Amino acid sequence: MPKPRTVALVSDDLMFASQLQIAMQRVGGACALVVGDAVPDVDAVFVDLNTRADERLDLIARLREQRPHLSIAGFCHHGERQLRRRALAAGATRVINNGALQAVALRLVGINVSSDMSDSPDS
Repeated sequence: MPKPRTVALVSDDLMFASQLQIAMQRVGGACALVVGDAVPDVDAVFVDLNTRADERLDLIARLREQRPHLSIAGFCHHGERQLRRRALAAGATRVINNGALQAVALRLVGINVSSDMSDSPDS
């Protein structure tokens, strides 16, 4: 049996936090909520770009520099094409739509789910 996966969430939104925590718990994983910018040792980090975008883009850049192999997923509204490009340039592995958050987290723990997500900034 594979070890449970752990993800971290950088977000002030309690709805995103609740959704991700529940999804991870259902499959035996865990979700650490990040306070400030102290990201624990996890398998992946999800960064909410819906608010405080510049600050969080800086966090993505620091994480990429410190942990080159860490999976970093930014997420925002699907229409934020320029923000998606900036996140990828800062070092995000992918940028997804808000609604794909749970699906991507579950994919990381080995559970395939269908979703309307995109790794492309133009989607």
